[in-house]
Amino acid sequence: MLLAAWGVLAIDSLLLARRERQRAALGPVIARGWHPRSAVQAPLLALAVAEAAVVEVWSGRIFFRPALALVGIGLVLAGLVLHARARRALGPFWTGIIQVRAGQPIVQYGPYARVRHPIYLAVLLLAIGSLAAHVSIATTCLAVGLAAGLALKIRVEERALRGVLGEAYDRYAERVPALVPRWSAPRVSTGTPR
Repeated sequence: MLLAAWGVLAIDSLLLARRERQRAALGPVIARGWHPRSAVQAPLLALAVAEAAVVEVWSGRIFFRPALALVGIGLVLAGLVLHARARRALGPFWTGIIQVRAGQPIVQYGPYARVRHPIYLAVLLLAIGSLAAHVSIATTCLAVGLAAGLALKIRVEERALRGVLGEAYDRYAERVPALVPRWSAPRVSTGTPR
């Protein structure tokens, strides 16, 4: 189940990345974050998966709790659903790399009305769910490494978006949290102290 979920995510990402070449019609790229070349990405990913497989075979599962595994599978499924909804909301502006195009809108509907980075939240849900369903040294290392990488990517992406979209993005960022949604409506200041 876990491998199937990550496989779906990987295939979807590859298919969408293939379409990135056709996005030149959306306007010129104004800002771009650092990203390794495709020739480097695939070997790095393969190396990480191979290392995780070796650690998994060497150390195995630490423990198994059926209730925790069910919670984990629920998180994985929630991550897949959120990922699909966020990608649909971004439409043609989704890209696997950090880039901001001229005239790019600030998407503020769907999952983007609750958090600024729902795709990253979805991937974190997949990682945490995988860890809960299969507690091992390998899944712990992968989850921690993925979280650290996403934290860095969020910083670079935020800088690029603020640099191009300016005050409009600042106002959006004031209203909408980066990863953890607010479950109550944000307070609107009336300008008078209470």
